[in-house]
Amino acid sequence: MISETGDDLEDEPYDWWYESEPDVSLDLHEGNFIQHVWEHNQSEPHDLCELPLPQTKCARVDDIPSCSIEGCFTEKFVGTAAKVLGSQQMVFESMEVAETPANAESLWAPFHNEAEWELVRFLVKNIGQTRIDELLKLDINGMSFDNAQSLLKYMDQLHTRPAWTCEMIDVEGDIVAEDGTLKHKQLELWQYNPVECIWELMGNPAFREAMSYVPKHAYTDARGKNCIYDEMWTGEWWWDMQKRLPEGAMVTPVILSSDKMTLSQFSRDKKAWPVYLTIGNISKDIRCQVSAHATLLIGYLPVSKLKCFHKKTQSLAGYHLFHHVMSLLLHPLVDASHHGKEMICADGYLHRVHPMLAAYIADFPEQCLVGCTKESCCPRCLVESNKHGDLEDWVSRSLHAVFDPFWKELPFTNIFTCLTPDILHQLHKGIFHDHLLQWCISIIGKKEIDMHFQAMTQYPGLRHFKKGISSVMQWTGTEHKEMERVFIGLLASAVDDHVLVVVHSLLDFIYYAQLQQHMDTTLTAMEESLKMFHSHKHILVELQVREDFNMPKIHSMKHYVSLIQALSSADGYNTEYPKWLHINYAKDGYQ
Repeated sequence: MISETGDDLEDEPYDWWYESEPDVSLDLHEGNFIQHVWEHNQSEPHDLCELPLPQTKCARVDDIPSCSIEGCFTEKFVGTAAKVLGSQQMVFESMEVAETPANAESLWAPFHNEAEWELVRFLVKNIGQTRIDELLKLDINGMSFDNAQSLLKYMDQLHTRPAWTCEMIDVEGDIVAEDGTLKHKQLELWQYNPVECIWELMGNPAFREAMSYVPKHAYTDARGKNCIYDEMWTGEWWWDMQKRLPEGAMVTPVILSSDKMTLSQFSRDKKAWPVYLTIGNISKDIRCQVSAHATLLIGYLPVSKLKCFHKKTQSLAGYHLFHHVMSLLLHPLVDASHHGKEMICADGYLHRVHPMLAAYIADFPEQCLVGCTKESCCPRCLVESNKHGDLEDWVSRSLHAVFDPFWKELPFTNIFTCLTPDILHQLHKGIFHDHLLQWCISIIGKKEIDMHFQAMTQYPGLRHFKKGISSVMQWTGTEHKEMERVFIGLLASAVDDHVLVVVHSLLDFIYYAQLQQHMDTTLTAMEESLKMFHSHKHILVELQVREDFNMPKIHSMKHYVSLIQALSSADGYNTEYPKWLHINYAKDGYQ
């Protein structure tokens, strides 16, 4: 069935795609398609209208297939998904009732008024307890509290997330102590219940207009020949997972991210290892906004040098420790994934939710740690370490001796397909800065590269490296992106034509990978750019720049297309986002 919408959608806050006079004579063999409108596949009492695919801007790449399409066609999931079980008071509504006594005249209870609430927020965010005591000793009339301790008691009356729990981990080493026993190390695991965090996200009314509950296939044409990959619910993973669950179940894709970080500015001894959780039901535009609070901190993993082990065994002991504490942290997910858990969702209705681990965002070392693979090997496929520069498919893998990985008990979890593309470390820092830029410097020299950057004509919107790039002391993703925008133009006539093709193909791949919305045509072009690189890379061997291309980051590009088809566009899994979260959840508190 094809339906066309017209003026009814004028007041919608989203960019809709229209197609005039659709060809209703087309034979739709791929399933039931609906143009423009996302239909819920349930005939329930409520009218749950789901969001259309928003029209997003595409990065400009030479010869990029156009993303300007006339219409969007969607295919319904065949079966019952996200069945409504009833309705209940939403979690935030119950919080409001709990926080406001029946006889309270103020919405700011337990505080007297908005001014007092604003003062408390300012004090807690910006001033320590000693300074708060000094301030409250002043002659300030009408305050509900007279010192920091009483202020904190008032704050304890406010509804908060479930309390932190601390679990002590006893680590037995392999070094014998003076008393003849093996040395031990006591470590702390601070954690939230991940299922309760998912319950909080699913029931947050702020995400009502940005939530999806069922998988969909989206196409640019009525025959379903050109698939669209945008939000997570348009990927193959969600569709396949829905088929495995009982009728009426709702899939909640769990997205985890972790990143060990240094807290101290002048000493590298103080480290933290936060773990974050979000869900794929929330649109990526909201999910990737720190201010939206759509990603929650669920734990701090213990960081230890494990001096109770010999140096030869410390590394392996660290692998075992990571998987042990992660299994403790994620243990509540096991039962919830198997049997489901009833949750009141942002649409105001009760659903049986099955939270399933779908994606794990991490840099390459942590991807290898999560997958129990050696860093000389690919954490996704089974390529040999000396074959990273080829495009062949492989099926063997080198693993660490970790016999109880944390994902062992999680149902329907293939951890090797959960490891998402890492645009920041793999492409911007890895492919461009660590490889492509260094190859070009080896060919024409650092001084010549600097001269080309300095001679670049200034233009609004483009960064001018007036001192070249040799003077840049601290590289970030921002510098990498600015250099990529002008790099191909700087090398014109300065390098061999085959080298220019290598540069052009890799930059094309980097820009394709960043598209906010993919189609089968863009994925095909992405594969072609990678093939173009491999067909011309021999020039770097001839110029004695490289002997081989057995580098994990070169090999990682081979997996981008399949991962995008499974989990949708890679911009929703960028490792830059967890680094922004570190500021609020770790660095500010430590400093």
